[in-house]
Amino acid sequence: SSDMRLRYTTLAVVAALLGAASADRPAPRSALQQRRRLDGLNAPRPVNEGRAAVRRLQGGAGSPKLLRQLKIPLAFTCWYLFSIVYSIANKQVLSAWNFPCTSAAAQLAVGALSVLLLWTPLPLGGEKRLRLRSPPSLDANDVRKLVPVASCLAAGHLLSTVAPAYGTVAFTNVVKTLEPLFTCAFSALLLGQTFPLPVYLSLLPVVFGVCLASASEVSFSAVSLTSGLLSNVAFALRAIAAKSVMSGGDIGSNLTSQNLYGVLTLMALLGCLPVAALVEGPRIAAGTAATVEKMGRRTFARQLLLLGTSHYFYNECAFLALSSASPTP
Repeated sequence: SSDMRLRYTTLAVVAALLGAASADRPAPRSALQQRRRLDGLNAPRPVNEGRAAVRRLQGGAGSPKLLRQLKIPLAFTCWYLFSIVYSIANKQVLSAWNFPCTSAAAQLAVGALSVLLLWTPLPLGGEKRLRLRSPPSLDANDVRKLVPVASCLAAGHLLSTVAPAYGTVAFTNVVKTLEPLFTCAFSALLLGQTFPLPVYLSLLPVVFGVCLASASEVSFSAVSLTSGLLSNVAFALRAIAAKSVMSGGDIGSNLTSQNLYGVLTLMALLGCLPVAALVEGPRIAAGTAATVEKMGRRTFARQLLLLGTSHYFYNECAFLALSSASPTP
């Protein structure tokens, strides 16, 4: 129900804020370290530097620690909220416009437009320009390094859009909860990275829940289950590959987590367009005309815009969160 969803959302926000309060807490200082710190604070310094130190101690403007504490929980919270909006909007669009491959490409197209607008300098009058986000700088070799990541993104996005087209949103989301299982498996196989035993034990209820949901699902679809599982594989590989690229530190310039996903969105769009044209091309014109006639042009355009925007920003928040934490949620 809506009340239960509101409660879960409130709990998620509270948990995220509590996580922010406990994140990056410094280790206890010894008595000698405390005295050296106090001596350093009491030493004479320029006025501007002293004011900046006061602001940092008060946690006000210029406090990078506060920003670091809030970045990760806010990223996870926005990831959660945007994913809810996307799941609902995705099913609504697919119910009226059952072209999952073309819908996947349209979502990436809206995302590509969004990031290009963020990178484009906006005129403020005269010679002044406002750029909401500085674009990255990549050469051909950098783009080649990102091809595997973009390929996993394109495949995972296509498959995750096909899954709810043949099943319910609830069942699709249940299957998607298995992604950490695949991430753990590929982390061990490809990176040689293992996690503590409690991490693996915590995945057992998830596996049991997916099996139970599959057995009790009234409108069970093998296509939906298979597509969801394969999308988990693709997204797990994407997460690991993207984190490896970001941790390498030798690719392009200004390739932040947000810019990385923007570049990958543009590259994945180029991969999804041929698939959509090949699979659904002969039927897309007539099907779209029928949908527009039923829904109305403006309503259909608003639905696609909401779908693409929520998809882009929930994935951008996911990239920001995963680049600051372990690749396994």
